[in-house]
Parts: sequence; structure tokens; C-alpha cells
Amino acid sequence: MKIRKKILGLILLTIISGGVVGCSSTNNNSNSQNQEVATDEDFISSFEKAINKRWDEQNKLEKKYETNTSYTEEEYAQDTIKVLENEIKTLEKYKEGIEDKDLKEIANNYIEGVKKQIECQKTNDYDLQYKYQEESDKLRKPALISMVDDYGIKIKDEHQQTYKDFKEQATVINKENESKSFADKLASEMTFEKSTDEFGYVEFSTIVENTSNIDFKNLSYNVQYKDKDGIVIGDYIIYLENFDVQSKQKVKLTPFEDGIESIIVTTDWFENK
Repeated sequence: MKIRKKILGLILLTIISGGVVGCSSTNNNSNSQNQEVATDEDFISSFEKAINKRWDEQNKLEKKYETNTSYTEEEYAQDTIKVLENEIKTLEKYKEGIEDKDLKEIANNYIEGVKKQIECQKTNDYDLQYKYQEESDKLRKPALISMVDDYGIKIKDEHQQTYKDFKEQATVINKENESKSFADKLASEMTFEKSTDEFGYVEFSTIVENTSNIDFKNLSYNVQYKDKDGIVIGDYIIYLENFDVQSKQKVKLTPFEDGIESIIVTTDWFENK
């Protein structure tokens, strides 16, 4: 099977969508609360119907692609784009009625994920396809899992295996997102103490602690040294190995540059155990 065919197959497996319908109130004060509940409940109900219908249609598209030799990859991609664009129209039309901020964030993440998926379908560049699909997965998969776990969405029996595979992938994505958030937080909180060693060289040091629930196999940071004018005058890399939960490690920087007024630390990459 060609690379693009494999990518398209993955995309069809993971496309999700939902809709929302509005409601109206008849009173002034208490009806404002009723409108919030009704709007959110309608969104949840519509989402449940849409995800099951979407997977029904995906199965039909995939079967057609596998069995109809005259059905080209280009036609397959165009049909997928059409259904995704229609779903986005529905979601964007009704998402403004959602009052639950968490539910609205889920809707926004899902829509952005679908847009990335459409971009993936539109390009023949394999690197871009991978990039868009990865970005889409990070938005859409956790959103669907939240709809099931937190808002009670029911998946039809014939789609349970698809959802199971989807959830396993989303669990990995959620852990990566959590790891990235902690790594960024740790970088922003690093405060270095300036001192001079026995040979008269300036050094900067700090203690970092893993207060998360994640065991990192490796964790590295980019470091920039800036002078009083904010100009970068040097750089370095902080590398933490076996940075397990509750562990502490000392970080020491011994720059050769003079005139360092600030140290900027940003996440480079990480690997979980």
C-alpha cells in the first residue's frame, strides 16, 4: 500500500465531528440559566449522533476506496474534504451558543483539528501530511475522549473497536501534552543564582525538581544568554537524564561570555519513560 494510502486510511479512522442546535428562553432571569443547560445538552446530543454517523460514512468511503478500482486517491481525498467542510460549517454555526467553557474549548479544539485534517488532505507533500495529521490528532483525539468520559457520549457497538484504538492513541497524546506543559512550566520557573568559583569564573546554578507525575527519560532545554540590551550573546543546552517523579537535579551553567544580564530557558525536547 502506498504511503499516501496509509495516511488517508489513518485520517478516515480518526475523523470526528459534531453539531449543536440552539435554544431560546421565555423569561428574563431564570431562563438565562435554562438556556445554558439546554444549549449545552443539545450540543452533546448532536455530537453523539454526528460521531456515529460520521464513522458510518467513513466506513462507506473506505470500503469504496478498497473495492472500487476506478475510485482514485484524488476522488477519495476530495470526498473526505467535502464531508469535513460540511461538518465545520455545522460546528461553527452553533458553537457560539455553548455556555460551558470547557465544552466550548473542546468544540474549538475539534474544529481546529478538522481544519488541520483538511490541509492534510489537500497536499501531496508527505512531510506536510504528517505534520498536519499530527497537529490534528493532538487537538481532536483528546476532545473526543473528553466528550465520552466527561459528557457521556455513547459510541455505537459497531464502532467500539475504532473508538478503542482512538482512545489508546489519545491517551499517549494526552501524556505528551501534559509532559510538554510541565516542561514549559519548569523552564519558565528556573531562577539562577550567580556566583564565582575558586578560579574566579562566573557560574549560574539552580535546583530543578520534578513535581509532576511523569517520569522523564530525557529532558533538554535551550538556553540563551542576553546582555543588558536584550541582545543574545551566547547559548547553551541543559540536559536532564532520568528525571523521575520527585527527583531533584542541580543545573550549573559556566558561560564564557561576559556581560550576561538575563538567562532565557525554553523547552527543546523530551522523552518519557
